[in-house]
Amino acid sequence: MGKRHQKLVDWVSFILFRLAEAILYIAPMKLCYWFGSIVGVILYFSLKRYRELAIRNINIAFGEELSPSEQKRLARLHFATLSSNFLCSLKFGTLPSKKLANFIEYDGVQHLINNEKENIPIIYVTPHMGAWELLAQIDSIVPTMKRGALYRALSNKLIDKHVLQKREKRGLKAFDRNDGFQIPIKHLKEGGTLGIMVDQSAAHKGVWCPLFGKLASTSNLAPLLAKKTGATMFPYFLSTIKPAKWKVTVLEPFVINEGEKISETTARMNQLVEKMVQYSPKDWFWLHNRWKTLKPKFLIGSHKRGYHIPDDFNLANLKKFKILILTPKTKEIFESSIPAIETISKGRPDAEVTILCSHNHADIWNTKKKPVKVIEKSAWSPTLRKAITESEFDVAIMFNLSTEDAKNLRSCGIPHIVGCKSKGIINYLDHVIENSYSVDELNYYLHIAECVGAKSQL
Repeated sequence: MGKRHQKLVDWVSFILFRLAEAILYIAPMKLCYWFGSIVGVILYFSLKRYRELAIRNINIAFGEELSPSEQKRLARLHFATLSSNFLCSLKFGTLPSKKLANFIEYDGVQHLINNEKENIPIIYVTPHMGAWELLAQIDSIVPTMKRGALYRALSNKLIDKHVLQKREKRGLKAFDRNDGFQIPIKHLKEGGTLGIMVDQSAAHKGVWCPLFGKLASTSNLAPLLAKKTGATMFPYFLSTIKPAKWKVTVLEPFVINEGEKISETTARMNQLVEKMVQYSPKDWFWLHNRWKTLKPKFLIGSHKRGYHIPDDFNLANLKKFKILILTPKTKEIFESSIPAIETISKGRPDAEVTILCSHNHADIWNTKKKPVKVIEKSAWSPTLRKAITESEFDVAIMFNLSTEDAKNLRSCGIPHIVGCKSKGIINYLDHVIENSYSVDELNYYLHIAECVGAKSQL
């Protein structure tokens, strides 16, 4: 898109945004809420991709507690609540602080008041819950401390500038993450408060810690800033308690234990996020791909910050990252791929490897080594497709170059398929490895393993 076209799109979007604000200025808050709720239910049935993502995430978090029908019911309620809160969030900016106060209840504010008396800076550890924009619009609970928050700038600079101006009129200073952290650190050291959203995927920059029993890349920024500035961290979240009524809840201080590594603190922070989400599940942002597969290197053992599993966490309860490996066609080459399969199985603590092999090759696998599951294949029958689909694999790695196999793996709904570049299968791959076939099969397959994040064995 050209610059002139983009500028026109931005202006049109900005005008529509301001028009929506003008309409919402007139509309009562409850009307905004109920209209948003109806729109949310319509969106639930209309947006299949996001509906499935929400249900998948809910299943990860509450699959052992909620039946499939209850998971769908929660997803539908979430769509309705999210849409209502979004519409109400647009209205928040049109109301003065005194009117906003009529829609809010508070719980646990004494924790902040006690901290204020000691003149210690505050970091609000906040998840995306409820109408979280309200946290930027309400008056400060501790008015003697300057308010601040980290944020990501909106792509539309006109809307971004308008939103920032409204927040600053409420006494909130917003710090763009892309500008670095020196100014927010200075703000904290001068006795200010800083809100940080801590529940988004941090991709390759995060520490991998359990969240509802499944490893998720988690930002360690809040603990790092707290350690650097001496700030107290407070879990701080918003929940929808009834139509057009919200509660701000502050939990007890989240303290960095003496001698504790930042990765350990980050893992404990995820436990706090779980606690906040469990308080009001319908309010958490289930449409974010929180447990997404990193591309291209989804084996996390070699990541810069690695992973941390708390000492009191039962490894048997760690939810698996399921990897399907389609083995080579001949027995001899299959045997040469075994070191690569073993390397991949050690690439992350939650790895569960299944090999998909010819029915007369299953005996090759030596079960005395790291155990893997085996699915035997003679032809792509409905039974085989069902077995693969119901296993809900996170990724598939192709150790052969079969177009038929690639096409069938895609039809089984596997979200991420890896394979070497080949004319026949390239259209079915999500991660194409630029590597031609080598007569040195051992290094060929080890190279594939390295390309998805395994430590080099070459």
